[in-house]
Amino acid sequence: MHRLLLINTLFGLAVFSTALAEQEASGNGAREQGLAAFYSRALEGHKTACGGTYNGSEMTTAHRTLPCGTRVRITNLKNSKSVEATVNDRGPTSPKRIVDVSRAVAEQLDFVKQGTTTVELEVLQ
Repeated sequence: MHRLLLINTLFGLAVFSTALAEQEASGNGAREQGLAAFYSRALEGHKTACGGTYNGSEMTTAHRTLPCGTRVRITNLKNSKSVEATVNDRGPTSPKRIVDVSRAVAEQLDFVKQGTTTVELEVLQ
């Protein structure tokens, strides 16, 4: 009985470890915290690094290293509001920030008046 329990436990740990390694390799579940700001209206219609056109009404974000098209959850740590967005550009240019977001994201996270806020970014896919 104990031997069977031990075998099942070891098998479960092996499966869990493999799933965790796959998650880390793909970036899913990865998290980082830092400062976010939103794009100026002056950038409306400009080309993004991913080949699209910036539209402030879309739920998009710029990140230095995540692949274009990556879905992320961004949570405003000051008010716990959270949204999902898609990486469609490179940035931010300021080393103090981890992401720049579209105006739509900033509105949903309720930090337009402040201009910046502290966020947690979680990779979804």
